[in-house]
Amino acid sequence: MSFQQVGQFFIAAALFALLGILVWKNYIAPKQEVASIPAAFDQRFSDFTARQFNRKGALDWTVSGSQLNHLTDDKGYRFNQVECLLESKENNAPPWRLSAPTGSADERLTSVELTGGVEGHRAASGNQGALVFGTQTMTIHPQEQKAASTDPTRLAEMNTDGQPRWTSISSAFNLNYNNQVFQQSKVHDHFNRPVSAKVKSDTSQGAQP
Repeated sequence: MSFQQVGQFFIAAALFALLGILVWKNYIAPKQEVASIPAAFDQRFSDFTARQFNRKGALDWTVSGSQLNHLTDDKGYRFNQVECLLESKENNAPPWRLSAPTGSADERLTSVELTGGVEGHRAASGNQGALVFGTQTMTIHPQEQKAASTDPTRLAEMNTDGQPRWTSISSAFNLNYNNQVFQQSKVHDHFNRPVSAKVKSDTSQGAQP
């Protein structure tokens, strides 16, 4: 065997040895499992609106927001810039409008939690002025017409000038709208004395130069 043939033989043997090592590492050697992190959400919607109707076809409530994320394994929803519109059962009475930066709900939207600072408003109706309230967090059960908060809450009725007729501050509240029961804890109420038209007129004239 010539020197050139011997060299080609060793080169071929080296290539086969390298190929064997690669095959062993890729197919025979045990592979390390790479831990996969499951996604937190499997669906995402922007500018969403969800509505619930009763058996008579009338609207019960509406939930809308800038973004809705559906959690994996059907664990519920997460909201951003959420707004809830709760229809009143009284004839011709305006609905309650609730808003919060964030929120969450279960899979069937039977329980909705508003977080990050909740603001509520109901327009004036009949002899009652507009109602406003605020709290840090709030849990709503729309289908049962119930709501509750364990955070300090401020509720007020406004007059036509946008000033509170009365203010009620409590450490927590529980509302059962079906039974017309509103319970508060550690309540502090304040009633503002109405200002007569004559006093308003005298005050405005005195303020003029």
